[in-house]
Amino acid sequence: MITTTNSREHRGSFAAATMAAVLLFLMQPAAAWNATGHKATAKLAYGLLTPEQQEQASRILTAHPRYKEDFRDAMPDDIVSGTVQEQALWAFQQASIWPDIVGRLDDDNRARFHHFRWHFINMPIYLEASDEIELAARLEHNMSTEFSPPLRQNLNVMQALKGNLMLWGDDDVPDAEKAVALCWILHLVGDMHQPLHNVALFSRAYFPKGDKGGNSINVQWEDEQINLHTVWDRTPDNFEDLVPGDLTRDILAVDNVSIRSINFWAKRHYQLASTHVYTDDVKEQLIAGLASQELPAIKLSDFYLSNATLIAKSQVILAGHRIARLVGQSL
Repeated sequence: MITTTNSREHRGSFAAATMAAVLLFLMQPAAAWNATGHKATAKLAYGLLTPEQQEQASRILTAHPRYKEDFRDAMPDDIVSGTVQEQALWAFQQASIWPDIVGRLDDDNRARFHHFRWHFINMPIYLEASDEIELAARLEHNMSTEFSPPLRQNLNVMQALKGNLMLWGDDDVPDAEKAVALCWILHLVGDMHQPLHNVALFSRAYFPKGDKGGNSINVQWEDEQINLHTVWDRTPDNFEDLVPGDLTRDILAVDNVSIRSINFWAKRHYQLASTHVYTDDVKEQLIAGLASQELPAIKLSDFYLSNATLIAKSQVILAGHRIARLVGQSL
């Protein structure tokens, strides 16, 4: 059972004590799952396209304004010496991580291509009921689910995905723009299926502006401390295949994928985060730290971690199937 504290002094003093840590996490780049997870999703999606759709997607990607630098020149030697089909699959997987790659480029290319806010939306979850009462009316995050052109910097993940899908489906858009849009579609669908890219935990004491999708919550991980977001990013490394389980197959059987599905995905992923990420046990550990005015490094049970791996596998599979349908509809 989650217990509460009424100590406003503890909450107020702790907020100041954690400000430096919060500012540090603000500077960290967003990445759903990790490169392994994104590439696994892209590989699955590519395999679900018809040969004609694969060929057309590959042709469009070659028009990417940074195809030479970030695709062709980045190919490993074994891919360069491989078949055309192997090169096309590698490029499709590279496209899925390109929106993270651009964050490490020079200033001019970052200004042109990098969109930090596109990777997430901070739908609020509250540590305690009293936090919601005090904070809900003062949230300043962009939580709109609607998109109207043009694409711009301050969009959230739902808006950015919708905007890039509109470009991808527009026959009048040049292939160079379509190639960039394809990269973002591959990446943002993956982002949305990592539960912590949909939500943030809010607390007057710890996270009055949100925990940055778990980035501000430390986890004791063997002999090191990592953050909760990283725990979930790493989970796609822990499974060997992408064969759907029974629940995933049931979802796929009734999955009606279109641009209108994005709002539904966000609602479902909010529920996943509420139930399986910010569990009662996680909240209890955070609340226990309020009395000592210290943000604790929480511990995650074996059950939590095994459950996270099952969820991650299902989410990667769902993302791959959905990418194939979204991309294939316009090829």
